[in-house]
Parts: sequence; C-alpha cells; structure tokens
Amino acid sequence: MIRTNLILFLMVVLFSAGSLAQSSHTLLTIGDKEYPVEEFDFIYSKNNSFSEDPKTKKEYIDLFVNYKLKVHEALAQGMDTMPSFKKEYNYYKDELAKPYLSDSKVTEKLLEEAYSRLKTEVNASHILITLPQNPTPEDTLTAYNKISTVLNKFKEGEDFNKLATEYSDDPSAKKNEGKLGYFTGFMMVYPFESAAFNTPAGSISPITRTAFGYHLVFVHDKRDNQGEVHTAHIMQMFPPNSPQELIAQKRAKIDSVYQLVLKGEDFGSVAKQYSDDRNSAANNGELPWFGTGRMVPEFSQPAFELDSVNNISEVIQTPYGFHIIKFLGKRGIKSFEEMKEEISNKIARDERAYQGKKVVLARLKDEYSFSENKAQTDAIKVMAKEANLSNDDFFKHFEGNEQVIATMTGWELKTSDLMAHLKSDRQFAQNSRAATIDKLMETYIDEAILKFEKTKLEEKYPEYKYLLNEYHDGLLIFDISQNEIWNKAIEDSVGLDRFYLDNKANYYYPEKLDGILFFTNDKKDFKAAKKIMQADSDITVDTLKSAYPGSQVIKGVFEKGEYKALDKQIWKIKKSDAKDKPDFKYLWAVGEIIPKKQKELSETKGQVIADYQNQIEKEWLAQLKSKFSPIVNLKALKYSKKVDTKKK
Repeated sequence: MIRTNLILFLMVVLFSAGSLAQSSHTLLTIGDKEYPVEEFDFIYSKNNSFSEDPKTKKEYIDLFVNYKLKVHEALAQGMDTMPSFKKEYNYYKDELAKPYLSDSKVTEKLLEEAYSRLKTEVNASHILITLPQNPTPEDTLTAYNKISTVLNKFKEGEDFNKLATEYSDDPSAKKNEGKLGYFTGFMMVYPFESAAFNTPAGSISPITRTAFGYHLVFVHDKRDNQGEVHTAHIMQMFPPNSPQELIAQKRAKIDSVYQLVLKGEDFGSVAKQYSDDRNSAANNGELPWFGTGRMVPEFSQPAFELDSVNNISEVIQTPYGFHIIKFLGKRGIKSFEEMKEEISNKIARDERAYQGKKVVLARLKDEYSFSENKAQTDAIKVMAKEANLSNDDFFKHFEGNEQVIATMTGWELKTSDLMAHLKSDRQFAQNSRAATIDKLMETYIDEAILKFEKTKLEEKYPEYKYLLNEYHDGLLIFDISQNEIWNKAIEDSVGLDRFYLDNKANYYYPEKLDGILFFTNDKKDFKAAKKIMQADSDITVDTLKSAYPGSQVIKGVFEKGEYKALDKQIWKIKKSDAKDKPDFKYLWAVGEIIPKKQKELSETKGQVIADYQNQIEKEWLAQLKSKFSPIVNLKALKYSKKVDTKKK
C-alpha cells in the first residue's frame, strides 16, 4: 500500500514538474516528445469539421492524446522500420512534396491552358525531320537545315501535303500526306500540341522541336470539342491487303446481318451471334465511350453523326473491316472543376510539368545564392566530348576529384557526386557522351537542388510538416490497430463468444408492427377510416382504397423511426426523429405487434465484432496511458488559433 501511494505521489510530482518544464506552446508531452498546440490545431481543424459529432477543442484533446499514444506504441514496436512502411511513407512524402517543388501560379496556368485545349479540336497536317535519340550538334544542324528548306518551299507556294509526302520522315506520310485528322489536348507531345493550338487555322507553325525531331504543322481547321459518343457495333473483319474475294464475302455477310437489324431483331443478340469483334460481341457489341482521335475517322465520323432518332448507321468500311454502328449516347466535355484532378495528373506525367519546376529552380538559386564553378564544369564537358576517350579512362581521369562544381547556402555538389551519378546513367555512353553531357549535367544539378530543398520543406512550411506527420502517424496507426484491435477481435473466437454472452441484451430484433398504414390528406376521411379500422382490425387494403380513393394504403412490417405519426400512435413517442410521409397529413395504423426478439450470434456477428473491437481498444488505450504517462498542458490552448469550437 505504501509503495502504491509513493508511486502515485511521484507521478503527481513528475506531472507538475513536467508541466512547469514544458514550453507554454506544448500541449502534450509523451516521454521526451513534445507536441505543440499548432499541430493540435492543424489536426483539429482538418478533421473535426468533417465529423458527424463535432467537438470543442477541450473535448478533442482526449482523441489527440489517444492518437499519439498509438503512434508511440507503434514506434516502440519498430513498425516505422518495416520495409513495407518505409516504401508507402516515402511514396506519400514524395507526393506531398510535389506542390512545393513546382510554382503554383505556373501550374494553375497550365491547368487552365490544358482545359482550354481540351475544349477545342484541331485538324492539322505535319512534316517531320527526325533526329537520333542523342543527336550531335552536326545531326541537329543537318536536320534544321532540311526542315528550313521544306519551309521555304511552302512559302514559295508548294502544297504542304505534297511536301509531306516527299520530305517527311513520318512513315505514315506516304499514305496520308501528313494528315493527322482532328485531335485535342494531351494527344500529342506538348511542344507539338502547343505549335498546333497556337497556330491560327489556315496557317503554318514555326519550326518546332520535339523529342522526335523538327516539325512543321499546318492547321486546316479548329472546332469545339464534340465530346464523347457511346456506341455498339457489329463487325465483319478482314486483315489489311485482303484479296477482293474475301472483302466481297465479308460485304455480303454484313449486308445480310444489316437486314436482320433493320427488321427489328435485337442489336445485342445479333452482335453476339455474328460480330467478328468477339470482345465487344460478348457485351452486346458495346464499345467504350470515345472522343475525337480515339477511333479511325472512317468509324468516328459516322458514329458522331448518329443520334437518338437516326440511331443505326448504314454499313461503313474502315481499314479493319465492315461495321454497323448503333448509337447509345453522347456527352459533352466535363466542367473544369470536374476535370481538374484528371488534368493535373496528366500534367504531372507530361513534359509541361517542368515549366513549374523551372520557376522554382530559379527562385531557389536566388534564395540560396547558387554559384556554379564554370571552370570545373567546362573541364568535365571538354573531357566528355573527347571522342577517342573511353568511359573507363574518362572516369579514371576524375577519380577521387573532390572539386566543387556548384554551391548554395548549406549545400555543395562535388565532382565525385557527379561522377557517381554519370556511372549509373545509361545515356552516358562513349558514343553519345558529347551529345548528352550538357543536358545530363544540367538535369543532375537541377535535381540535386530540388532534392536539397525537399530536406528543408518541414522547416520552411509547418503545414507540410504537420500533413507529413499525419500521413506518417496514420500509416503507423493503421498497422498497429490491425495487430492490436481488428485482427484480435476476429481471431479470438472464445473472447467474442464471451463478449456476446455478456452483452446479449444489446443484440435483438426490435419490436415491430405487422399491419396496415392508412394515409390521407382529408380530415373527414381520416376520422371515418380510423373509426372503421379500430372496429375491424382485419379490414383489407382493397376495402380501404375503394372507400377512400384519394388515400394511400400500405400493408407490411414497420419499425420505430419510419413515420413520426406511427411512432406517436404505436410506441407513444411524442418527440420522434422520424419524418412525415410527403404529400399526406394524416396516418392511422392497425395490426399486431411483433415482440422484440433476441438475435443469435450468427445473426449479428459483424456488429458484435465491431463492439468487441471497441472494448479491446478501450482496454488497450488504458494500458498505453499507464505505460507512457501522457502529460497534457491545458494552458497551451490560450495560444491556439481562434476558431469556433462550439458544437454545431
């Protein structure tokens, strides 16, 4: 007893000492870890506003303490060292860092630009002069001179599509004269897309470089996006360069099938039986929704011409066979808000994403006083462009070289760092070094700057730090809750049985009414029907409907909470949360009460498991409080952000 009292006394002393020692902004202390009120505010504001049962800040402290206790136990068990945790956490960390490493204004402009382009379709032709994957300056000059010559020929009056047939390195140009048909945003690489959308209809673009080479783009037409069409089809397929006999056989077959459709036979059944496109045939011929550029023009154009009146096409021919198309629906392009996330994800995978990074890199270079050692970087470039020097000799030349190539405040990049990177880069080969070294070095330095900035984000941006902590803690809580609560409740069959027996009174089928409900808006009808129903409890639905045509009569089994008037009449509940039936003022009910009935465990196992998990969690949290002795400093709430803490 004395030992117990002494421990309690020491706990009080420690609590007081801890409270005095901690910072006035520290709301919670667990062991040697302090949690500021600012982090509490972040979690409270973020989560409490979405809660079905909003709490005041004082009430929310208990949840915050329980949350952090679970995290501490997970850390004590080493869950943060598990490879699966590290992989998932690092993924989230990288994702959360992205907005801080790309300029938000540039990103917003790119989003708006992309949506504007998605609302438009461009019909264009192009001429391509290709470049090797790692072109030398000589390759680049040769290709540029060639495309310039073609441009001059166009300016002198030669037909663009004939020039495409003669000069374009695009293999398809020999057949299509460089014609691309209609396309919209994200269907071409970004520089090409920009050239097409920035060039007026009837005009030619400036010479444009992409990863494929140099392009000239002639814009024939621009129009509003047609949206998407939903179709089904029946197809008779033939391979390219098929003999005329086979094509004639397929034509005869599709014509006979077309007659079946015209006579009114079910399109889906005919597709299943006769279509050569077995993937769609299994689904009544149905194809996915598609927009401009997703299908060959021979199929796309007639499909978009269909509507709910003219909903079956004539037999059409594409390079792949004969088709009968059925119209199923059309929809326009979604709003900007609806598409914003999808567009953002596409930009992140697109080369235009670098536009926002460039602005951030310029800002960081200025902020951290970036300086490049040009003498050293130029020396590396000169050595890389020595054609007769093997890669082994190149790296041997710089072996152990610790000269700095770039510096910023608190950061420096050495020659040895660059060499380690180049050794692992497949693009840095002897035959391509000269062409790639400038770009490889620029990219490496830029990425190194961004990597350095990532280490500063938690220090610079509290909201990033708290959100990252929330992901970190959330992952740990999920893992430890699975081990300590959820799995235990599911696997502990003996404990579950015992919990059910101890709490049987909580699991039952509620009392119900098996009978008839009479609804009406007429007070006289209500009084008359009520009198009849009270006198004859076996009265039928048909009798009531015949006697009172304007009423509604329902026969069935009804529970508390379905109708306010029913709760009042049958269960004597004066203030019910139930709603009145729309369009009817009065209700009267007759029938038999089905008494409350006990549920067997097998009938309510899911609810029992959930309740058992809640009990396990309460017991576990009590153990954690005893183990970690959390200290709460309520005085820190006076430094809390002034927000409405009243219950809604």
